[in-house]
Amino acid sequence: MKIFSGKKFEVHIEKIKLPNGYERELEYIKHRGSVVIIPRISNDKIILIRQFRPVIGKWIYELPAGTLEEGEDPVEAARRELIEEIGYEAEKLTEIIGFYASPGITNEFMRVYLAEGLKYVGAKPEPYEIIEPIEVSVNDALKMINERKIEDAKTIIGILMLKTRLNL
Repeated sequence: MKIFSGKKFEVHIEKIKLPNGYERELEYIKHRGSVVIIPRISNDKIILIRQFRPVIGKWIYELPAGTLEEGEDPVEAARRELIEEIGYEAEKLTEIIGFYASPGITNEFMRVYLAEGLKYVGAKPEPYEIIEPIEVSVNDALKMINERKIEDAKTIIGILMLKTRLNL
């Protein structure tokens, strides 16, 4: 049963039967999915954003990301978010990993794309987005993770996968 429907997700409560036969009531968030973009501006430099997140009440470092529109192709969503948040178009987008954000409470599936061949065309952030783009080396981003300056899971996963995939 849907108990809430918003712009980005729905909240459901359902009775379910587990594979072992146990029945329980499950509360979960139904989500369209999202994309995360690693904007690579040179061999070892990427763009992070510093963004204010009202839910946690503070500024955090993240990779550009966003929710899929209804029926939107994930690659097109990645292109849209890249322009909206930091003002770049990508010549090439490559999916490097996909994962469930928090499968105990949501079906949200996140896809991480490496964006290369970037061209600046001007940012178009939503009025509610307070974003500051920051260029960093991959090694500096890894240092920020180790120093707990980057606390966002999707960003940590994206940077670690970039390091692993490209052997940087």
